[in-house]
Amino acid sequence: MKRIINTTILYILFVLLQISFYGCNNMTKSTATQSEDKHASNSIDLSNMIMLGDTTFAGYQVSLWTPDSLTNKFESLYLRLEDGKGNPINDQEVNYEITMDMGMMSHGGPYDALVNKGNGIFQADMVFIMANMKDMGRGWLFKTLLKGKDKTDTLTFALPVQQATIPRTIATGTTTDDRVFVSCLIPNEVESGKHNIEFALHKMDKETFTNLDGYTIAVEPFMPAMKHGSPENKDAESKGNGRYSGLVNFTMSGDWVIKVKLLKNGETVSQDSLVYPIKIK
Repeated sequence: MKRIINTTILYILFVLLQISFYGCNNMTKSTATQSEDKHASNSIDLSNMIMLGDTTFAGYQVSLWTPDSLTNKFESLYLRLEDGKGNPINDQEVNYEITMDMGMMSHGGPYDALVNKGNGIFQADMVFIMANMKDMGRGWLFKTLLKGKDKTDTLTFALPVQQATIPRTIATGTTTDDRVFVSCLIPNEVESGKHNIEFALHKMDKETFTNLDGYTIAVEPFMPAMKHGSPENKDAESKGNGRYSGLVNFTMSGDWVIKVKLLKNGETVSQDSLVYPIKIK
């Protein structure tokens, strides 16, 4: 626990130093455009999710949802648009930005363009590179952008992003791209056996966060109590847009860790220890 706390403090200090170096007056800009997932239409169920906000705005009923409490890691949020009668709105041009308001300064974070899931629901994928900090500004903000004929209206939702107890997004220095944020998308608990494992890589480049492709992510599941690993794992390969996919095998229940290295041309380029704890049921 002490090691996790120390790592967290060092990580927050790094983020603050990085932000101060670049001026901290920017918001991350997304170059992607809204897309539509035709195969996922009507597949998102909000009934078991947490509503972060719900309001009438620019003639629409706008609400924001999360599957679980938010922490500093990769997260998916769901924006729902309805008309005054509760009918879903699918054809409105809508986008968003995320901003970390720290009072005297602000900065952005990695995020992808909205995906139209149908039934008036839009999926937003993002990475919170740090948690909200007490008594330092408003914290993370989700700015919904509704484009009208002559102007764009902005609706802001406050996001309650807490410190993760189990790390899932870790920053590391590299010999190729300076600091890289490595987000492991596997849940905190899974069943024993083989599992696909996904990662998202982002680079902080002055005022923007960019998706990083072209790496190989070496994965090594390890069980500290038993001092053994497992066979039949597959390193995560680039799938485009900063996403990577591999395979991990957990041969028994208990506490495991996933040791990760970033590779390019077969050589290790990550400079820090990347370890993701996981509970196997």
